[in-house]
Amino acid sequence: MIDLRQGDCLELMKDIPDGSIDMILTDPPYLQGYKTNRRKNKHHEFSSEILNDTSQTGSYMIVKFLKLSYQKLRNNSAILVFCNTNKIDFFKQEIENTGFKIKNIIVWVKNNHTAGDLKASFGHQYEFVILANKGRRYINGNRDNDVMLFDKVVGKGQLHQNQKPVALLKYLVEKLSDSNDAVLDPFMGSGSTGVACVNTGRSFIGMELEDKYFKIAEQRINEARRNVELF
Repeated sequence: MIDLRQGDCLELMKDIPDGSIDMILTDPPYLQGYKTNRRKNKHHEFSSEILNDTSQTGSYMIVKFLKLSYQKLRNNSAILVFCNTNKIDFFKQEIENTGFKIKNIIVWVKNNHTAGDLKASFGHQYEFVILANKGRRYINGNRDNDVMLFDKVVGKGQLHQNQKPVALLKYLVEKLSDSNDAVLDPFMGSGSTGVACVNTGRSFIGMELEDKYFKIAEQRINEARRNVELF
């Protein structure tokens, strides 16, 4: 089952029955007004700030999102939330305040680094993924390490400036959900979590506010479904 919904996730999540979601895997705004400064073309879409990615607007949204997530998840389930180094304390505090128990702060190591302050800081080559439980969700298969090496999406394959690699999302989905489970991504972006779910036999509910990215996600997920049906 694939269910894609366009709009504000804080409103859309209210329509999901409480206790009906098996896993949440999402990449919300990082609350830092992120935009890339590496591109020479400053008119490129990736050179603009991500929607709702400010501390004032985004912080309220994250708090509400986490409360809704706790309501919608089943007992003994997992939530995984990407975040950056600057806001890790805020995300940790709010996740725990909601009632979740943090199990890991996973370190995703990329094959390249962000620019940042070229003269006063080292290049950031990693991001965090907070793994938290509602109850206790066992890991499938081997107990692997919490440092994970997956290449960043770059070049023509990059459809969203914060796009996450499907290989990483597929790995997390397989480790913390079972076949036919319902996986929710309230900040769907370009739909990578949905593609990972299609490729692993999970049901998927995806939500995205921006029309452009919703259409991209819809196209990618439908293409993944066709490929699965072919083989």
